[in-house]
Amino acid sequence: EYFVGNSGSEHSSRTKNTAWVDLSFELRGEIARQAHDQFHHDWEFAMSGRAAEMQSPIPVPVEHAAPTVQLVPSGPDQSDDTVYALLISSLFAAQTRIIAVSPYYVPDPSLQMALTLAARRGVEVDLVLPHQSNHKMADIARSVSLRELAASGARVWLVPQMVHAKAIVIDYGFAMAGSANLDERSLFLNYELMVGFYEPEVIEQFAQWMLALRQRAGLYQPHRPGMLREMGEGFVRVLAFQL
Repeated sequence: EYFVGNSGSEHSSRTKNTAWVDLSFELRGEIARQAHDQFHHDWEFAMSGRAAEMQSPIPVPVEHAAPTVQLVPSGPDQSDDTVYALLISSLFAAQTRIIAVSPYYVPDPSLQMALTLAARRGVEVDLVLPHQSNHKMADIARSVSLRELAASGARVWLVPQMVHAKAIVIDYGFAMAGSANLDERSLFLNYELMVGFYEPEVIEQFAQWMLALRQRAGLYQPHRPGMLREMGEGFVRVLAFQL
C-alpha cells in the first residue's frame, strides 16, 4: 500500500478559510511496490548523484497489455520527460473534455498551445486554480497565460482557498494525478511522480471531484492590464523556471 498526497500544518488546519484543498489516493498491489522503489531510486540519485538499482523495474506498457493504472515518474534521473510527453500528446488528442486542477499555472509554449487549440476546436476546457496561491510571483506570472486561455474559449475557475491538488482528466479514457504542477519547473526540473489511470470508473471519480471543486469557484474574468502591470508580468515570466 502506498499513499500519494501531502502532509503539513497547512494541509491539516481546522480553520475552514485557511486549510488547503488537496487530493490524495492510495495505490495497492504491484503499482504500490513500483512507487516505493521509484521513491528510493529518486532519493538515492538526489543524495549521491547515482541511480539506485530498482527492485522491480517499471514495465513499459505494450499495446496488448491494456493497463488500468501506470506509474509515470519524471525528474533529473529520467532520460525522458515522460510526464510532459504524455500530457502534451494527450491534450492534442483530446476530443470532448479536459478538466485540470493545479496550484500553479506557468506553462511552457507547447502546453499553452495544446490547451488553447483544444478549446478552439470545441473541446470543453476547464482549469481549476486557487484564486490566490501561496506563491505571489507565480500568480503574477500566470496572468498572460490565463488571458490567452479565456480568449480561446477555455474556462478558468478560481477557488477561494489554496488548492494544492494536481490532476487532469482528458475525455473519458485517461486521467493523471500526483505531484506535478502545470508549470515549467515542476514538469522539467523537479522530481515528480504521477499516476495514469485508464479505468472509466476511476477516471469519472477524479472528474466528479474536480467538478465539485469547480462549484465552489468563481469564473475568471480577464482584464486588460496597464502598461506597468504588463511589463511586470513579462519580467516575472522570464523567471518562470525559478517559481
